[in-house]
Amino acid sequence: MATPALTYALGGLVSLNARIDPAISQALMRAMFERRMSKTIPFTQQDIVSVALRAWLCDQGFMDS
Repeated sequence: MATPALTYALGGLVSLNARIDPAISQALMRAMFERRMSKTIPFTQQDIVSVALRAWLCDQGFMDS
């Protein structure tokens, strides 16, 4: 599902703050570091969260893919 260049709707980004389980945070950090080392896109926290959240929203019918 990863693409070379992630595009964002509405021509930009919006800020989002959320409290998450520490285990999720640790897993996200690990994914970020491992993906950055292997140069696998997406590798930033922002892009990993965006891809995961978009997939969930699409699966649940809240967003078109």
